[in-house]
Amino acid sequence: MIIFINFVKSQLFYIIFFSTILALYRIIPHPPNFTPIIASAIMAPFLMKNKMVSIILVILAMLLSDLIIGFHPYQLVIYSLLILISLVSPKILKYKNLFFYGIFSSLLFFLVTNFAVWLAWDYYSKDMNGLILCYTLALPFFTNTLISTIFFSFIIKILSTKLDKLNYKTYYFFAKHEN
Repeated sequence: MIIFINFVKSQLFYIIFFSTILALYRIIPHPPNFTPIIASAIMAPFLMKNKMVSIILVILAMLLSDLIIGFHPYQLVIYSLLILISLVSPKILKYKNLFFYGIFSSLLFFLVTNFAVWLAWDYYSKDMNGLILCYTLALPFFTNTLISTIFFSFIIKILSTKLDKLNYKTYYFFAKHEN
């Protein structure tokens, strides 16, 4: 337990940073599907060096914002996808790999979530034509998902050195004032 508490203390800045940014970004007005949530699922394991804590962080941010904006029938699918993306995200990310991982994650998110929409809602007929229509009408959302995932992943990667320094300073600030 003490090891976990020390780890959380050492990652306090990331926990506050990601939780706040992700929850706020989902709540404030933004273009549909243009959020940093998939990028965070990709980048949190890279920054935090602990997949389980980074998964908890991304899911917690989603949960906090969903408490405000509401839940829907395929919420579990989205949470599961974000967990999967974080689990397979490498701890070492080069820019070229980050680009391809952003494409892969966005495509996986598009395919699975729209299949869930097709299953859960009565908007589309439950045949191949309905499934194709569901995917076709979702293409503009996929564009935003793809662009935002790559954009935010690269922003986080570019800022990773500065974020590491802020995390380090936060940890030592609280460690110094702990007693």
